[in-house]
Amino acid sequence: MASFESRVSDIFDENPRLARNIPVVIRKLFRESESEFKRKSRSCSEDEYKSRLLKLFDILFIDFYFKEIDDRFLSWVIEQYPERFTAEELDEMRAQAGSHLDFYEIQEVMPGRGSRIKSLFTEDEGFLKDVSSSYHFVKWDIILSRCYRFHGNYLATGSVSRFNIIDKELIMERMNKAYSDFMLHYKDSEYNDFAKSRWEVFFQIEHESHEKAKNRVFYTSYGRLQLCEVRFHVHDLKSILEKIKDFEEFNQVDIKERRIGNKKRKVKRYHYDWLTLGIEEELADIRTGDVTDGVLLFTKQLDIAGKDTGIEAIGSLYLDELLARLETRSMELAGFASRHIPALFGSALAFKRINKMSMNPKTASAVNEDDTPVSQLSGPPPELKRKINRKVYLSRLDERIPALNHLTPREARQDPAMLPRLIDWLKGFENILERRRMEGDEVISINLIKKALNIDW
Repeated sequence: MASFESRVSDIFDENPRLARNIPVVIRKLFRESESEFKRKSRSCSEDEYKSRLLKLFDILFIDFYFKEIDDRFLSWVIEQYPERFTAEELDEMRAQAGSHLDFYEIQEVMPGRGSRIKSLFTEDEGFLKDVSSSYHFVKWDIILSRCYRFHGNYLATGSVSRFNIIDKELIMERMNKAYSDFMLHYKDSEYNDFAKSRWEVFFQIEHESHEKAKNRVFYTSYGRLQLCEVRFHVHDLKSILEKIKDFEEFNQVDIKERRIGNKKRKVKRYHYDWLTLGIEEELADIRTGDVTDGVLLFTKQLDIAGKDTGIEAIGSLYLDELLARLETRSMELAGFASRHIPALFGSALAFKRINKMSMNPKTASAVNEDDTPVSQLSGPPPELKRKINRKVYLSRLDERIPALNHLTPREARQDPAMLPRLIDWLKGFENILERRRMEGDEVISINLIKKALNIDW
């Protein structure tokens, strides 16, 4: 926080007639009444509360035009109260007063120092000197922030919002329309005039982006994404274990021990992947068609050399002498399993019920904290895992991508008109890879993807 900000706030408090505009700003900024804003602020976390206040006072002090003083507040403070600030502070205050909100794309991240940023709508770019955010951003992130130049760097005021890479098209579309309407109304105007005068547009887009994310629909290859648990009564474990060997759709993963409640007793629990192998025709009736209003997810299975087998993993079966539990990713698959699996094992197993599970990845795991390994099927060695991992990512280049007019990246590379879209898609891919790397996943370098496509930017 700049050293002068508390004194600027004191001056605002000394002019109570200005406070009557706070409900107006709250309504435009948060789409809430003042009472709703106060109620939500009391119930949210401390970090969220600070973020809400920073947004509010950032707009009040720098962008909102007060009729009472016929000026924006910070510009008026510089004019009316210069004696309360040093020359250095006044220089920084002038830089802030002339600044505006903007959407920036992260060009490079230097952890512990800051990030190089570039406006999505102007040629403005520079180094954002912000240590905290440098540990959270990855290349090609899109952020909404107010940045001002001071001593050769960008500094940020207020709070910084980060957007999903797939929101870029929405941001560009909404901003271009709003700016065009503004220019049409005022005949000829600079972008910074638009940004300072129509600051609420940025937050309307942020709100729309958040609502879109909340309502974004995800599909599996077999129905809409919904984590489900299908439970079965186990009447004859020995019979099930004998029969399951004959079904290609079940691939054994491991054997562990499961503690029964708070009792000391433990039972062996057998874990199997449930695959589409051999039951493709039976699954055809519930297969998801063309997805036009959401994101299609799927899980390919690879052979020992990393080649796509055309088989998909559709669930995990956990089996012991007391309970059989199948976890899968759609109600359609759960319903199919409730009929299909008892038919495989006859009287040895009976359907019990279907439970919907939390969509939170942290709580959706099927692994019991009390599970301890008994035997573990050996996985591929690290070098082979890396080879398989590389093939998984490179296989994306032969998949049809909606954002590329349903061309594969290799096909799009051959069409000069598709090059800008392909580059945008690759930037999004790089962003996803880097965020997964930050979270500890092993991913390949985007340079391998670029090399495979013979492309750079």
